[in-house]
Amino acid sequence: MAGVKEMALGIASTLRTGIAPNPLPVELWGDAPDNAARLVNLVIDECVDAGIALREIRADPVIVHELTGSKSECGVVHRDVPISADTGCLGRFDIYCEPAGSERLPDLGAERND
Repeated sequence: MAGVKEMALGIASTLRTGIAPNPLPVELWGDAPDNAARLVNLVIDECVDAGIALREIRADPVIVHELTGSKSECGVVHRDVPISADTGCLGRFDIYCEPAGSERLPDLGAERND
């Protein structure tokens, strides 16, 4: 079986083709929560480094709990990509990309009214 880094590279390569489904579901096949959480972060790292615009990731709540270190948190942000817990994603995570040709800009917080 491929290592976690190789899997992340493969997923990023698939997304880069522009023909992957949106969202792209990634089945975890019973992977341990810590490995699955590491894979989520590595996929984000590879995509951001390759200039692939990600909108969000929705993941099995167990993965999000592993990422946050808390059972009460329902989301986290890694490299400006929100990761949210979704009970519809049991045993997987879904990667949502920005539409082709759009650029993901960092969230700078609430609008200022000066």
